[in-house]
Amino acid sequence: MKIVPIKNVGVYHDSDVNFWHFGRIQDYAGLSFRAPDYFLKSDNLNNFLASTYSVKFANYHVAFPANNDWLDRFNLTYPYVNHSIIVCSELHQETIEQLYTLDLPNVSIFVCGYISKPFVHAKIYQWMDWFITSGDFYRRCNPALLSEKITNTDNKEKFFDVLLGCQRYHRDYINDYIDKNLADQVIKTYFRRWNVDLRQTDHIFESNGIEFLEENNYFNTVHIVKYYGHKMNLSAIVPIDIYNRTHYSLVAETNYSNDFNFYTEKIVKPILAKRLFVVIAGKHYLKNLRRLGFQTFNNVIDESYDEIDDNETRWNHALQQVARLCDSSIDNIKKQISTITEHNYNLMMEDWNEKFIHSVVDVIDPYLNTYHKVVD
Repeated sequence: MKIVPIKNVGVYHDSDVNFWHFGRIQDYAGLSFRAPDYFLKSDNLNNFLASTYSVKFANYHVAFPANNDWLDRFNLTYPYVNHSIIVCSELHQETIEQLYTLDLPNVSIFVCGYISKPFVHAKIYQWMDWFITSGDFYRRCNPALLSEKITNTDNKEKFFDVLLGCQRYHRDYINDYIDKNLADQVIKTYFRRWNVDLRQTDHIFESNGIEFLEENNYFNTVHIVKYYGHKMNLSAIVPIDIYNRTHYSLVAETNYSNDFNFYTEKIVKPILAKRLFVVIAGKHYLKNLRRLGFQTFNNVIDESYDEIDDNETRWNHALQQVARLCDSSIDNIKKQISTITEHNYNLMMEDWNEKFIHSVVDVIDPYLNTYHKVVD
C-alpha cells in the first residue's frame, strides 16, 4: 500500500478511542497523519484552538455513563474546525438526547446501530463497535475454536437459551412469560442485580478456557478475563457449553426503545455460533439488522413482531414464535435456516473495523483532496 502523508492538517482527539481509530487510517486506507499534527485530550485543547492549520478536524467519543463535559469541549472547537466527528459505541436514551443537540452542519456521527428520528444537518453512519470487539477473538485469535467445540446434533437438552443478564423491564416480561409457559424448554439465567459478583449468581461460565484476574471484580460482564490465554471482555465469550445444550437463542438486547436500535455482543454470539435467534428489543431491530446485510428467519417464523409499535404486544408476539419453535421439528427447521446462518456467520467474521475506517475516510477525504493530500 502506498502511504500518502497528510500535511498541514490538525486533528484534536478528545479520547484515546478516537486517537486509536485515526491511527488505523494508515493501516486501512494509506493516509498518514503525523504525530505532531495530533492534539490529544483536553490538556491540549487550547493549543489546538490556537494552532494555524489550514484544515482542522475534532473527534469526540460519547462517554458512558453519560456526562456533559465532552459537549462543552465540542462547543468550543466547533466554530474552529472544518468537520467534527463523533463516535458513539453506547446507545441509550441519554446519549441519543445528547446526539440530537449536535444536529449541525459539518458534523458526522457514527453510532452502533440506528436512530429512528432523522437528523436534519448532521450525517449519521454506522460504527458497529460491538461487532468489532465481540468478534475479535474468534476472527483474529482463534477462528477454529467454534467449529471445533460447538456441536450441531438434533439431540439436545433444551430448545432455547434465555440469558437475561441484569434486571430490566423487558427482561422481567420475558422471565415471567418463560416461567409460565416454557420453563421446561429453555436454559434460563437472570442474575438481576448490578452489585453482586457474577460468581455468586446463576451465571453459567464456560467450563474451559476462562481465567479470572485477581485485579477485577466481576459485578458485570464487561470486566476482563483471560480466555485461552487472551484478554477479553467476559461478555464477548460465546457460551459454548450452553449452546451445546440448546438449539436456538432468545436475545434480550440491552435496550428496547423504539427511538433507536443498539446492537451489542448479545446478537453477535448466536450469529458466530450459526444459530437461529428471536430478539426482544425495539421496533425495527430485525429490519435494521438486515440493512447491515444480515438475514433473519422469516422463512420459518413470523417476524412481523418487528413492526409492532407497542412494546409488550411486540414482545408477546416474539415470544409466541419461541413457543412455536419449541413445538416444531428441529431437523426441518435447521435445514431451512442453514444457508441463513452460514451467511450471517461469514458476514460477522468480516473486518467491521475496516468498514468503519473507510467511512471515516469518506468523510474527511474531500477536505484532503482539496487542500493537503500530498505524495512525497
